[in-house]
Amino acid sequence: MSLSSEIQEFRGMISRIVESLEDVNASSRKIPETVESELSRKFSSLSEGCEEVSSELRTAIEMLEGIKSRWG
Repeated sequence: MSLSSEIQEFRGMISRIVESLEDVNASSRKIPETVESELSRKFSSLSEGCEEVSSELRTAIEMLEGIKSRWG
């Protein structure tokens, strides 16, 4: 794989992470209008979203480290 294609793949991954974070952010903005009986579900959903972003970010870091080790 060329440096250019690896960088393109990395940038695509970062874009997906940003989209996921924007989804979490949009959902968190709705907390004040969430009825109390639904808060637990809302918080669980936000937690899952954050965990997903965290996992994606770890993968992106590993990808970047691989690019760095191959290309300097």
